[in-house]
Amino acid sequence: MQTKAITALYDYWTRRRGERSVPLRSAIEPADIAPILPDVFILEHGRLHDPRFRLAGTRLCAQFGRELKATAFDALFAPDQRTRIARITENVMAHAAPAVMQVALVDGRLETTEAEIVLLPLASKGKVADRIIGAFAPLPGQRQPLSAFRYATLGALSVIDPNRARSLKGNRPAVPMPTSVMAVRPIGLGQTVNRVLHLRIFEGGRPADDA
Repeated sequence: MQTKAITALYDYWTRRRGERSVPLRSAIEPADIAPILPDVFILEHGRLHDPRFRLAGTRLCAQFGRELKATAFDALFAPDQRTRIARITENVMAHAAPAVMQVALVDGRLETTEAEIVLLPLASKGKVADRIIGAFAPLPGQRQPLSAFRYATLGALSVIDPNRARSLKGNRPAVPMPTSVMAVRPIGLGQTVNRVLHLRIFEGGRPADDA
């Protein structure tokens, strides 16, 4: 892992888990993770079984330019990836398997910021995971975005076996995910290109048809 916030939350989750498959929500003390609270969130099942934000840190909300409470987690992602994102969060809870996502965040200027998101299962009671505690952290050395993020695209995913990995160090390498049609790629000369379906939309220019 490349960010202190992600590593700190995973280490704390591991300590609170002890010998259980997942820690109880009541075992999580906000004061214990005060330095990273602005980046932390909790997801819970919505009425349609789509995990939604129960809580979201102030920095996370500010970076997306809105309050995220009650928002579906997959709504932060490009539309063509939302089904995959919902499936990932469901699997984190169903299999009590932590996951780390490598994402690209696209702002209003169609510029990107690379970041990590960790998803860690929690149980509100008993042994069944029904919530997720997570953290969101841009990678070190990223520029400060000039506008709020519009959406994220998933680039790679790591699924962790917590019974074999008490630390994120030495974990299996991330698996690349299919590229979103809304992924933004640099094309040189200070331009960026946003691929939407069969079109290439150049910043400051007219759409160019790939066909």
